Amino acid sequence: MIRWQTAAVCAAIAVSVTGCGDDEKTPDESADRAAIEQALVQWPNDFNDRNVDAVCSLFAPDTQVVYPDSQDRDYEAFCAQMHDVLGPSDKTFRYAAPDIETIIVDGDLATVSLIWTLTVTDSSGVVLETVEENGVDVFQRQDDGSWKIRISHAFPL
Repeated sequence: MIRWQTAAVCAAIAVSVTGCGDDEKTPDESADRAAIEQALVQWPNDFNDRNVDAVCSLFAPDTQVVYPDSQDRDYEAFCAQMHDVLGPSDKTFRYAAPDIETIIVDGDLATVSLIWTLTVTDSSGVVLETVEENGVDVFQRQDDGSWKIRISHAFPL
């Protein structure tokens, strides 16, 4: 009788440790990297098209955006800033496609190091400023499977 109970307990432990089936898929790191890269490559297109909703959609609702000499921003503050920057103005802000150096995926988190180039022009098209920004972003997989920036830290080169 004790052997049967011991075997039953061992079986219950084994099932609880290994799971009950294949309901959860193993993450595909290659597909995750590709999804993150595609989102980063699309972002400057959305920015340059002044599509604020799409620009903000790359960021998680609980994001923290950090940039030197400015206050850290959460999602609402970041999107408010994007509305201001991309609204009517005598200046135009344009991002080039990012130079993605590294994407490392580990489960539901990923880190990305990249360089952004921002060009600011006046209404006649004269370049006022070009800024290269070195960035480190931490992406987090969302409940719907998409990847969003959870922490963004950028600084001028």
